Parts: sequence; structure tokens; C-alpha cells
Amino acid sequence: MTESAIYVMEKMAHGFKRMGKVAARGFYDYDFETPQLWSGLKTFERRGKALEARDVGDRLAYAAALSALGSQSALNAQPEAVLGSRIPFTPEQAKAWINAIGTDQFIARCADFTQRFGARFSVTTTGSQG
Repeated sequence: MTESAIYVMEKMAHGFKRMGKVAARGFYDYDFETPQLWSGLKTFERRGKALEARDVGDRLAYAAALSALGSQSALNAQPEAVLGSRIPFTPEQAKAWINAIGTDQFIARCADFTQRFGARFSVTTTGSQG
């Protein structure tokens, strides 16, 4: 869990006494027929960053590929199939997708995302890439 997420959870529980669904007071208010988001969540809003549509799609796909390979995983695979624009869910799909993009391009885009959006997009490489 990220430091920001821990802060929100602690602030919700200890600062606002919002202990969760069991206590009928968490991220939602349960005083209504249909639960509604608690209006106090505005406290945690940050100014949004405008993202290019391409970045949104790429972030999802790249995060899925990195997750499938295991974060910080080495990129040194011989893929069996090319998936096109589908989101890769297995290590084999991720390796094939990365190969279709090109390993060097994938690593460069991950480096860009790491700088802009955080370490969850960082990768390490070992051995020869194929």
C-alpha cells in the first residue's frame, strides 16, 4: 500500500472516525436507501493532472504487463504470439506484447512513466533481450 493510501486510511479511521462499512461510516454514508459517497472525501482531492488519451491507455497496458511479469522483472523473453493492443494478463502475453512494441521502446516508455508517475513503472533488464 502506498504512503498516500496509508495516510488516507489513517485519517479516515482516526481523524474522521470513519471506521468502514461495518460501522456504517467509511467511504460511503449508509444513511440512505442507496449508499452515497461521503461528502468529506473532498478533503482528499488533489488537483488533477490532464493526461493524454494515449497515456491513459498505455499506463493501463504497461502496468498490466509489468504486473504480469512481476514488478522489477527482467525483460529477456522469446514470445510465442503477438497480441496487438490487448492488455497482457499472463507473463507469456506480456512478453509477446513487449516484443511487438520492441523491448527498447517499452523500456524507454517505462522510464518516461517512472519519471512522471512513479516507481511502479520502473523495470530492470538482464541478459540479452529478444
